[in-house]
Amino acid sequence: MSIYSQLPIYNDVFFILKDLHERVPKFSKQYKYMLGEKMLECCINMLVLITKISEEKDKEKRIVYVSEISENINILLVYTRIANELKQWGKESVYFFLSEKIVDIANQTENWKKFLQKK
Repeated sequence: MSIYSQLPIYNDVFFILKDLHERVPKFSKQYKYMLGEKMLECCINMLVLITKISEEKDKEKRIVYVSEISENINILLVYTRIANELKQWGKESVYFFLSEKIVDIANQTENWKKFLQKK
């Protein structure tokens, strides 16, 4: 088993990906493909970047990858809010739950970035 799969950030992103995979098909047809697919894509991009970080030895490249994760998480947060505004979650509590998880990942990303910059 790879080292990245034991990282809390990896597991949290994977959890959100699985959760979105269950929720996006319930979006209305108009938003399922436009918005839902972009949300899933953000999660997949983050997972790929996390695997790249675990394989990369160059500190500067790792910082760049962490910054890209941060960008993806911010975009995902915007998409989540848009889905909420368009009433695609069904319940308001879903938005708050997902937002909390996404913000937690954003905090992990910032801490990771600080750690790499301090090294």
